[in-house]
Amino acid sequence: VLVAIGCGLLAGLINGTLVAYTRIPPFIATLGMMVTARGVAKWWSKGQPISFPTEGFAAIGKGLMPVIIFISLAILFQLILSYTRYGKHCYAIGSNEDAARMSGINVQNHKILVFVIAGILASLAAVVLSSKNLTAQAGMGVMYELDAIAMAVIGGVSLSGGRGSIIGTVIGALIFGVIISGFTFLRLDAYYQEMVKGVIIIGAVVLDQWRQRLRAMRA
Repeated sequence: VLVAIGCGLLAGLINGTLVAYTRIPPFIATLGMMVTARGVAKWWSKGQPISFPTEGFAAIGKGLMPVIIFISLAILFQLILSYTRYGKHCYAIGSNEDAARMSGINVQNHKILVFVIAGILASLAAVVLSSKNLTAQAGMGVMYELDAIAMAVIGGVSLSGGRGSIIGTVIGALIFGVIISGFTFLRLDAYYQEMVKGVIIIGAVVLDQWRQRLRAMRA
């Protein structure tokens, strides 16, 4: 578990450094890291699934433990964003990076820390998923990144930065989960679910752009 979290931390540190100091767009940096990490995982595992028969590890993904982890982290980071200087600085950087820099905020360090935290949380999610399935393979989690984008935008997160909350994202995740669960309950084929997911993602992005234009008109 610690090795997995350490790998996530390292990936986040590399991503954050690239974004902060080379001006690479965050989406490109994270996409490149995702493909690279997946390739390394396939090489390390020789393309074969890895089983985890240990009962202690299996307990992480069983029962209420994933829910407890999820709720605890959601509350923690909502408090950080709402009531700490670091959280306010994150919103400021997302709204206007140049203004944040001129106000004395160390933009580079904040960006790196954001990516490090994201890497740690992604690795923790991978640990929970592997524990639930009692196995790990390089192809696990494919396309989850697009689901995450849709959940965040549905929950009110602006893709241009500066707006959003953990609570809103949780609500977006619940809405998205209910929709997908409904398709499963109706026994719709997988390709129908993928089509609807794509429409939801596009609709969420269009909604975000529309909200930005509306705010600009009001300003």
